[in-house]
Amino acid sequence: MKNNRAIQLALMMVVIFGNSGFRPIDLIKKLIYPEAPAKMPAIQLPTDVTKIGDAILDAYASEMVPSGDKDPVIGDVNPREGPPGTVVSVTGHGFGSAQGLNAVSINLTEAQPMVEVLEWSDSKIRFTVPIHCTSGDVNVVLWDYLRTEITPNGSFRTVTRNPRASKGIAFQVLGQEENIKLGHAIFFGWTQLNEQASSKLNIPRTKIAGDPLRWKKYGFLPRANEVDEGEADRFSMKTPIVGVRLQHGMDGQFRVGYSCAFCHTGRDPATGKIVPGLPSSTLQFGKLIATADNLPEDMRLQAERWPPGTADLSFRFFPDGVENPTAIMLARGIHGMRLWSSAGIPMPEYQRHSNAWLMQGSPYMATLKISLSLCCYLTTLKPIKNPNVDPVQAEFGRKVFFEARCDTCHDPSLGLYTNQRVIPFDALGSNGPPTNRMKDSGGIRVTTLMSLYATAPYLHDQSVPTLDDLLNPARLVPASAIYRKPVTIGPAHPFVIRDDQMRRALVEFLNSI
Repeated sequence: MKNNRAIQLALMMVVIFGNSGFRPIDLIKKLIYPEAPAKMPAIQLPTDVTKIGDAILDAYASEMVPSGDKDPVIGDVNPREGPPGTVVSVTGHGFGSAQGLNAVSINLTEAQPMVEVLEWSDSKIRFTVPIHCTSGDVNVVLWDYLRTEITPNGSFRTVTRNPRASKGIAFQVLGQEENIKLGHAIFFGWTQLNEQASSKLNIPRTKIAGDPLRWKKYGFLPRANEVDEGEADRFSMKTPIVGVRLQHGMDGQFRVGYSCAFCHTGRDPATGKIVPGLPSSTLQFGKLIATADNLPEDMRLQAERWPPGTADLSFRFFPDGVENPTAIMLARGIHGMRLWSSAGIPMPEYQRHSNAWLMQGSPYMATLKISLSLCCYLTTLKPIKNPNVDPVQAEFGRKVFFEARCDTCHDPSLGLYTNQRVIPFDALGSNGPPTNRMKDSGGIRVTTLMSLYATAPYLHDQSVPTLDDLLNPARLVPASAIYRKPVTIGPAHPFVIRDDQMRRALVEFLNSI
């Protein structure tokens, strides 16, 4: 009955207003489908490549910098130790009258609003220690709301200014030893049952275990005695390669699987040591896939083309029709990121580390216990520092960093050197085709600069070999030897330093972070 009245009312509106030029259908559409919120401003890119970065910063800087308010100040934290679930009181000032988008965290692990945050006022916060948290500083972080954007896939995204963070006070999380130990074993030994899915690709055991030296030339890391894998063997059988594991497949045959460590363990270029959490920048994952006996020839050739340190898992099981291998992510010291992946997808922290498992779906999804334990282990992995840095040159480079306004996007708050914003492609540009997720979000998330010296090559598609190349104006000039034609209207990361001495100093500073 109510529906009939609504229809009659709509028809009356058409009759009454039809001749006046007013279109009721437009009003109805606006009520049902509200207009998209404002997006970041369009930019007119200058022809001088050395000025493109300045034009982008001039257009966006005013909405990225923090407001003029002071940073929050923590006076005391009570207690200063306890297991997950412990109620902690934080007193001080400048926290804001309501939580809103603001956060309180331990070791960059945020307490969830309305679940773990029990009280929030300008001078006092009470929260419970998150279950997947490990020891570190308590911080209060303010995120000033700007607007809500709509992404190309129709999702809404909250946009904030750069964060304002308090100085931290140390908190000892007790009772996480077993979770960290389990997470360690999971990182190196648990394959998410992906050898069952990989059985669609026939990669026999003999091709992995038969000739370890063959795999070393593909950039795979040899296990030898360099790597502490904890109790990884409780999950699967080891091979001579870090992260490559063996289990019996559903057909009773040995099948090859791979753990987190396969992609997310790299070699420190400064010391030569194998370090968990670094991206394996030498890893030629496509070479492994290309060894499958039953892979179609066109897919074999595509996998062979993947650059070292990249993967394009959407080429086979989740096909997107685009050849776009992307860089393996850093997994060390960045658990404080609100947005995950190079596309900037919002995910709960424990879900981020099991994202690959979620993609595979049932029965490969991880249990909550596995996700939380892995999360605990990864939060113990701190950024690594380059021991081979000229401190005088690095200090000069630090001044260049701020003078060149690098901190507009790579905000040093929280020690992450990122404001975590998603920058549209028409501003930031890209050398390689965007992934489906980047198409969904409409851009690329500002990456962290932590452990930067150990994560070359650079950009999401590994298209720039060195930091000097990245900051060199010649990279944006078509006639240059280091030029690469972008797939977007504007060049990829068009922020450069014209002066050679200043650029070298900035590179030294970036290598010191």
